[in-house]
Amino acid sequence: MRTQSISIGDVRRELPVVAVSDTVSIAFLKLYGDVELVDAATAALADRLRDDVDVILGPESGGILLAHKLAEKAGKPYRIARKKVRPNMAAPIRVPVRSIGTAGVQELVLGEDDAAALRGRRIAVIDEVVSSGGTLAALDALVGQAGGEIVQVLAVATEGDERPSVTSLLHLPLYPNPSVA
Repeated sequence: MRTQSISIGDVRRELPVVAVSDTVSIAFLKLYGDVELVDAATAALADRLRDDVDVILGPESGGILLAHKLAEKAGKPYRIARKKVRPNMAAPIRVPVRSIGTAGVQELVLGEDDAAALRGRRIAVIDEVVSSGGTLAALDALVGQAGGEIVQVLAVATEGDERPSVTSLLHLPLYPNPSVA
């Protein structure tokens, strides 16, 4: 199997390169179950977190680990944009999202209490990988509807196009799939 080597601090990993469509493959960054990599990534990102950030926001599911650990390290509150409405959500804010790593259209959702925690606040968004920008666009719409302002975007990696507006630790290329004759 083809792999892509990465390093974050002293932590090194070989990421499997997997197809996400007929034409494109990606180096698949998996944080769940890898405490050492999550800790290295959040420590490095905590050093780059802007001082004026009030709240950290992560999208379900990859952003959950990162938002929690970054909030813990930075001493700031965090919220999670969920992928579906939960029974405890009163007056949820919902926006559609399409990302390279997930087939079809999903949605991101904030309950009324989470939206209130973002209102009038400066938000740092954190996610595993920023690739097509679909999740970021959805988070921007969600935060805007909640009355907050995204002042920083953090990611373990960017992928595909360079994204100078994203504070990241790595940049991963997209890999063309070989033509099937």
